[in-house]
Amino acid sequence: MSTLKVSTIEPLDSDTTNTISLGSSGDTLSIPSGVTLTNAGTATGFSGIQNLGTTTVTGTPSEIDIDFDTSTYNQFRIFFEGMQGTADFNMYARAKVNGSIITSSDYSSMTVKKHSGGFDSSTYGGQNGAFWYVSHNIGGASNETWNGDLLINIGSGTGMPLITMTTGYRDNSSNHVSNFGGLMLQTFSIVNGFRLYPSTGTFDAGKYTVWGIK
Repeated sequence: MSTLKVSTIEPLDSDTTNTISLGSSGDTLSIPSGVTLTNAGTATGFSGIQNLGTTTVTGTPSEIDIDFDTSTYNQFRIFFEGMQGTADFNMYARAKVNGSIITSSDYSSMTVKKHSGGFDSSTYGGQNGAFWYVSHNIGGASNETWNGDLLINIGSGTGMPLITMTTGYRDNSSNHVSNFGGLMLQTFSIVNGFRLYPSTGTFDAGKYTVWGIK
């Protein structure tokens, strides 16, 4: 095996299509671990998962809205870290469809809650809700923050959009809690945005990172 070392690869001057081909159909291109692909998100035809950026909560917003580029990505993954409320609260969410937040009773929240005393068998949200009931009884003290890992299947118009989630937080007694399960939108829609908000009070700390999946 030989090694080719160059700084820049450009098409021939005679190539009016500005096309560069690496390998042929059936070949395997090996990218070593630790390699960073810059500007990959703007390259057409590039498949995989792309980091779309991290946002830090500033001020005291009553809600966090995240818009999705559904023309580029088919699914999204959001990592929330250290989300802090100004009061004890439940975590709610809603979907955006065609640019508007859905407020009708089309939300299904099917999750399980595990805490220091065992499983919580109560149903928070259920079906036909006016919002997603994401997590129950989150504390509002400075060390009682909420973390979440949400994988969002935005839907394609032939089935219900689905969010699979795992969360971890501390309740208003500083006990550690995790809840996990599925959130569904009870319509065959395409979700192009996500809103996270507390049942009472506002956010005053935290950050979130959005990934797009092609």
